[in-house]
Amino acid sequence: MVTTSSDKKGFTSIVSIDLESKNAFRFERNEIKPHNLDKSSKTDEFFISYIYAKDIISSTLEVSRSIPDSDLQDVVEIKAYEELGLDTATEYKITFFETEINDTKNRLLNVFAINAELVREQFSAIKSKTKYIDYVSTAPFLVGSLYRKNILEKEGVQCFVYLQKNDAFLAIYRAGNYLYSKSLRYSLKEISEKFCELLGERVEEDDFYHMLAAEGVRPTNIGHQTHIEQLFGEIFSYINDVLIFAKRSYGIEAVDQFYFGTEVGMISGIEEYSKSHLGLVSYDFNFNIAINSKEWYIDQMHILMILASQAYFESQDESENFTIFKRPPAFSKRPSGRLAGVLVASLVLSFAYPAYQYAYGTKLAFDTMKQKEKFSDLNQKANTLRTALATLAEEKKGLDVKFSQQNERLQFRKKLLDEIHEKKVNYPMKGVIISDLVSLLNNRNIMVSKITEANGKMTLSLRSRSDKKLTELLKDISKKEKYGVSTKEIIKQEDSLFYTSDVTIKAQ
Repeated sequence: MVTTSSDKKGFTSIVSIDLESKNAFRFERNEIKPHNLDKSSKTDEFFISYIYAKDIISSTLEVSRSIPDSDLQDVVEIKAYEELGLDTATEYKITFFETEINDTKNRLLNVFAINAELVREQFSAIKSKTKYIDYVSTAPFLVGSLYRKNILEKEGVQCFVYLQKNDAFLAIYRAGNYLYSKSLRYSLKEISEKFCELLGERVEEDDFYHMLAAEGVRPTNIGHQTHIEQLFGEIFSYINDVLIFAKRSYGIEAVDQFYFGTEVGMISGIEEYSKSHLGLVSYDFNFNIAINSKEWYIDQMHILMILASQAYFESQDESENFTIFKRPPAFSKRPSGRLAGVLVASLVLSFAYPAYQYAYGTKLAFDTMKQKEKFSDLNQKANTLRTALATLAEEKKGLDVKFSQQNERLQFRKKLLDEIHEKKVNYPMKGVIISDLVSLLNNRNIMVSKITEANGKMTLSLRSRSDKKLTELLKDISKKEKYGVSTKEIIKQEDSLFYTSDVTIKAQ
C-alpha cells in the first residue's frame, strides 16, 4: 500500500486529470474515486496531468564534455533548435537527461522539446475549472515514479508499452533511470480503424474496446479473431523493430522485463505475441495502489500520476514539470504582501516616534552640558587647525592647476581612442551589406545562423534545405558589382536536414 504525503505540503488530496477525456480521479486516504472538476476546492487539492508522447519532440544530441555545466542548458537549446528543426518564432520548454556512455570526449543527451503554446491550448479547458495545474509531465516520464516510490526495483532494463485511445508509447528504463521513449503509431483508435478496414464493415469504437477487454486477442467470433491476430502480429513486429533500434543505439544487451497495458484494460493472450515476436515474458502494466482499486478498472496513467505527485512532494524536483499554470507564491512573498508588511511596520513606527523623540531630547540636553565643557579646549585646537588648513588651501590651488592640465590631456586621448574604436568596430559596411542582403535571403528562403565581420569582410553562415537555393543566392550577390563574394564549399552533414555554407562578402 502506498500512502500519500500530500498533507505535508498543504494538500489533502491528489487529483489526476486525463487531458483528452477530462476524466479525473481523486486520491485521498489511500482511496481513489472519480472526481468532478467543477466541484474542486482548488486550495487543498494537488492537480496533475500529462502530455501525450506524440506531442514531444525528442532526439539525442552529443555535446563536448569540455562545456561547463553552467553553460550546458544554453548550448543544448541552441543545438536543439538547429538539429531538431524547431521554429525559432515558437517558445519551447526544452529539457534534457544525460545518458551514460563510454566516451571521454562527448556527452550523450536525451533532449525533449515541448511547444509552450500547445500546452497552453490543450490545458485551457482544465485550467478554467481548476484555476491551477500544479504538475504537468509527459506519459513516458510518469513511468519513472514506479521506481521513485519503490514499486519496481532499480535493477536491469525494463520496457513499458501502453496503448491509449489517442496515443501509444514505448519507454525504456535502465537501473531506474529514463533511457529512451517513442510515440507508437498503433493507438487504440488506430487499431480500431484498421480492424474495420480488414473486416469490411463499421464497428463502433466502444464496442471494439469492450471486445478487446472482455475477449482479448481470441474473440469468440472466428472472423474477428483472424483480423485481431493479424493486427497484433503487425503491432508486435513494429515493437520489435523499435526495440532493436533502441538496443543498438543505447548499448542494451537484453531487456529484463516487458510490461504491456492499455487504457481500456488488460488484453488476454498478449503473452503469446510477446514470446513469439520479442522473445520476452509479458507482465501486466497494472500497478493499482488504492485499497479500493478492485471496485473498477482505472486507467493506469492515473495511477502513475498519483505516484508522480507523491514523489514530487518528497523531492520538489521541477526538472520533469512542464506546467505553466502554477499557483502564485504565498502572500508574504508577493509584492502586495511585502507592501502590506511595510505599511504595518510604518504604523508601528508612527506610534513609537513621539516616545522616541522625548527620550532622545532628554539625552541631547545631558550631552549638551558635557560638550560645552569640552568646547573651550577644542576651540583652541581648532584655531591651530585653521591656520594649517589655510596653508593646505594654498597648496591645493597649485595642485588643482596641475590636475586641470593633466585632465585636458586625458580627455584628448580618450576622445581619440573613441574615434579609433568607432571606425574599427562600427564600420558602416556591416549595416549596408546586411540591409542589401535581407531581401535576397528572404527571396531564396535561406536562413542565417551566424554573422561575423573582420578586416573589412563579412562572413555569413547560411542554412537551406536546398543546395540549389544556396547556389542561386551566390549568383544573385555576384550580380551586384559593388560586392565581391566567395565561398569554399556547400556541405550537408549526414544527420542534418540542411545544407550549410560560409559565404564571405566584401565591398568593392
